[in-house]
Amino acid sequence: MKKLLTLTAIFIIAQIKVNAQGCVAVRQMGGIGAMCSSSSYHLDKGDIQVGANYRYFHSWRHYVGTEEQKQRQALGNAVNIFSHAIDFNISYGITNRLQLNLTIPYVHNERSQTLTMNKDSVSKALTRYSVYAHGLADVRFGLNYWVTDPAKAHTGNLMIGFGIKLATGKHNTVDDALQKDGTTKSSVNDQAIQPGDGGVGFSIEFQGFTKIYKSIMGFANGYYLFNPKESNGTYKSAPSSTPGLAGYELYACPDQYFIRGGFMTSVLKGKNLTFSLAARMEGIPAYDVLGGQVAYRRPGYVVAVEPGVTFQKKQHTISLFVPFNFIRNRIQSAADIAQQNIKNSGVTDPAKLVHVQGDAAFADHSISLGYTYRFSTSKKKH
Repeated sequence: MKKLLTLTAIFIIAQIKVNAQGCVAVRQMGGIGAMCSSSSYHLDKGDIQVGANYRYFHSWRHYVGTEEQKQRQALGNAVNIFSHAIDFNISYGITNRLQLNLTIPYVHNERSQTLTMNKDSVSKALTRYSVYAHGLADVRFGLNYWVTDPAKAHTGNLMIGFGIKLATGKHNTVDDALQKDGTTKSSVNDQAIQPGDGGVGFSIEFQGFTKIYKSIMGFANGYYLFNPKESNGTYKSAPSSTPGLAGYELYACPDQYFIRGGFMTSVLKGKNLTFSLAARMEGIPAYDVLGGQVAYRRPGYVVAVEPGVTFQKKQHTISLFVPFNFIRNRIQSAADIAQQNIKNSGVTDPAKLVHVQGDAAFADHSISLGYTYRFSTSKKKH
């Protein structure tokens, strides 16, 4: 039972990664493949772990800061995003403490939006239409290292990792967008549904677990992606001629972050069935840690409570996690602040100062379904 709880804890903290939350385009990330096995929580030298993780969400609630813009639903002009993503993961045990990971993601995204069309010279009609983007997203490589020898750490351990995110996903896909006169025009898709962000980045991450009490274990993992490239060269809109705003019409290559922690226990002893409950926070900052800041992004974050269930039998592991967002916050972007500063320059009356802050659509929840299989070359029994 202790082995089951331990390996399931590692599966939980390794398998679930950040997924997009809507117009705040937090893409799938994390270089860690699932490390669950039938006999131990780590990969022995020469062991191979393969798996896939499917994620889905539908964003439709618009927020400015933490305030929901309910009028968007009432008026029928809310942006809806439907996202399907699948990660193919493979991990290889270089030693029993060091492992190499590869993640190959594929996405299929839809953005449903509205346009006020000119039916005739007098009347207008609000029309909804969809654009699509799909294909290979940004591939990730990672190395992870157990701080304590797994052969000696049976009730807890800590893994640290470093990863590279490649710019393999397209950041400039186009689709036929509806025009006011009823025709369509090939236009660049919104940043939120692009398969990639156009930048090469690197990440640091950690994950750990520890026994709390009897069959209850605690776990945590965190991740930060540094994306030094300022923008990917794709125009959101026509170049701005306003002094101080040039460059903000280009899509950014933003940093991303994620932190998660919770508890898990086996409910049906001997049945290889484990339940978990965690809190998680994920998002995009307004400013990158490295690189320039003059580019367009929708920064923000969500905080969610995440129940999960994991079933394991021999080399097979299946999991289901459904995080429910209870805090959604579309924070001010660098572009918002730049525009706000320009509008307020020369204003001496505090009552006349303006606040500029864009909105973003968020999902109520997301669904993550994962499967892994381990090929073990180790002849010893754990």
